[in-house]
Amino acid sequence: MPETLDVVVTLNLYGDILSDVAAQVAGSVGLAGSANIGREAAMFEAVHGSAPDIAGKDVANPSGLLTAAAQMLVHVGLPEFASRIKNAWLCTLEEGIHTADIYREGLSRQRVGTRAFASAVIDRLFRVPQQLQPVKYTGGGVNVQVRPTASVTKQLVGVDVFLDWTGANRDPDVLGRMLEAFSSDSLRLKMVTNRGVKVFPEGMVETFCTDHWRCRFVGEHVTPRHIINLLQHLVDAGLDVIKTENLYTFDGEPGYSLGQGE
Repeated sequence: MPETLDVVVTLNLYGDILSDVAAQVAGSVGLAGSANIGREAAMFEAVHGSAPDIAGKDVANPSGLLTAAAQMLVHVGLPEFASRIKNAWLCTLEEGIHTADIYREGLSRQRVGTRAFASAVIDRLFRVPQQLQPVKYTGGGVNVQVRPTASVTKQLVGVDVFLDWTGANRDPDVLGRMLEAFSSDSLRLKMVTNRGVKVFPEGMVETFCTDHWRCRFVGEHVTPRHIINLLQHLVDAGLDVIKTENLYTFDGEPGYSLGQGE
């Protein structure tokens, strides 16, 4: 369950998606703040973009910036001020003073703009919420420590080639046999996936395929030249290569996601 998680470690793309989803589930992406913390500097901002289409119209929800400011105050050692701002913000929300993105008929009491919402928070700076859980932050912030990285053996073992292909009514067996013709002693076709599902070899005929295919070629003594040669053959055959991702192992452990069945 989400409430059992304290920290979620993920790649940047998926972290971006999860943070937006979490904010939206709470009511609006405009509610969430974010922090980018490094060894020498830190930056705090709303999790959403700048929304230039509503700039200056007094309709934006300032909550993301307010909660980010509270994070910043904790980080720089001013937790009591962060708690005061966050509790005032919670009081404003629980009293039904809401901006347009979170306003709900029958639930909200007053629909306000950006400036009025900020003023409402200011008016409640020395109050604590009665229904929502009050906060009481402690100092310390986030300390980033980078340990020396141990030496590892990095080995190129293959490549994922992504194709845009709609031929033969998107029959994966046709594409797979075509790609097998380009296998060599250095790189051989291992699988083709579509939407994360293996469709060649031994795919299921029921699988619905789009025009986006991941074709995994692997080998034991792969060099960048082998990959370049493979790509040249694919292009000469008229196949549309969208992108490639090299596959590496680190001390023998895969540094890439395994495909279905691997």
